[in-house]
Amino acid sequence: MIDTHAHLNYPDIQKNLPDILKRAEDNGISKIIIPATDIKSSREIIELIEKHDMLYGAVGIHPTELKDFNENDLNEIEELCISNKIAAIGEIGLDYYWKPYDKALEQHVLKSQLQIAKRNNLPVILHNRESSEDLMQLIIDEYENGKLKGQFHSFSGDLQIAKKCIEMGFYISFTGNLTYKPNEKTLTAIEIVKNIPLEHFLLETDTPYLPPVPYRGKQNEPSYVIHTAQKIAELKNTTIEEVGRVTSLNAERLYKI
Repeated sequence: MIDTHAHLNYPDIQKNLPDILKRAEDNGISKIIIPATDIKSSREIIELIEKHDMLYGAVGIHPTELKDFNENDLNEIEELCISNKIAAIGEIGLDYYWKPYDKALEQHVLKSQLQIAKRNNLPVILHNRESSEDLMQLIIDEYENGKLKGQFHSFSGDLQIAKKCIEMGFYISFTGNLTYKPNEKTLTAIEIVKNIPLEHFLLETDTPYLPPVPYRGKQNEPSYVIHTAQKIAELKNTTIEEVGRVTSLNAERLYKI
């Protein structure tokens, strides 16, 4: 299996990284992608992934990390993205949940990074929180007949949006929240898993956030992705082995890892 989204550069994770990676390997996780959130983490990730064969990275600026943004940051992202083992531009997107936010700035930084991804033939890792309409419009505007590709991580849209995403060739993924007790968000996610073919899904944990049942309340880690995979298998009436096989092929195809 491949965990396509784990923030292994965080200090609390770094303290126990050897054990975390060992547990991941013991549970059949072969590769992990670490997304950045700003310039500092982008640099850290490049150093980290060179030390471990199973780790790959992404560089980018998250929409909630724009307090000290300047245009030179975009130039540095473009310089960093050609580094060895950088598989994507991310985590990028829009976030209208945390206030105050600057909608125009968020959209400018996202659009600029989408263009960086296209220039460098890299996929994008997309964050969306309460911004589906604007995010989808920006993706459509920059699509260029399939030149833009990527993953909607921790997918939060409805089935209609999910169908639009896969029509454009994007992949979607859910975190451990797919395993939580039914609520409006969980039921929407379940509906999407049941109605979208497995060929359009990726696996992720969003470590250290959103751990699956039975680890709620604990720090998430890549080895726990098997529980999300098992839930997908149950919903699609297939095996966890098949979920792992297909989603790994999807990740390898998208990220060229």
